[in-house]
Amino acid sequence: METTMSVNAVKIAISLPKDVIKEVEQTRHKMGLGRSQAILEAVSLWLKRKQEEALDKQYAEGYKKKPENAGEINPLFYASLSSFSKDKW
Repeated sequence: METTMSVNAVKIAISLPKDVIKEVEQTRHKMGLGRSQAILEAVSLWLKRKQEEALDKQYAEGYKKKPENAGEINPLFYASLSSFSKDKW
């Protein structure tokens, strides 16, 4: 994420509840961020989360179409057991 606004920045006006603005202002001051940078970081995180949710959904749909079977899982399970230490705790 860039720390400065690019030349291609577009100014927008939004309306938010007063309590949200108050919290944004307090938090950005503590972090030493300008208002635009704070909002940019928040929107960027939101977009990233939405992309991750879409990938999770795509992943789940893929498993529904072609679920794993025991023949695929068991060898991996037993191989993973060998990575644990045989020492007593």
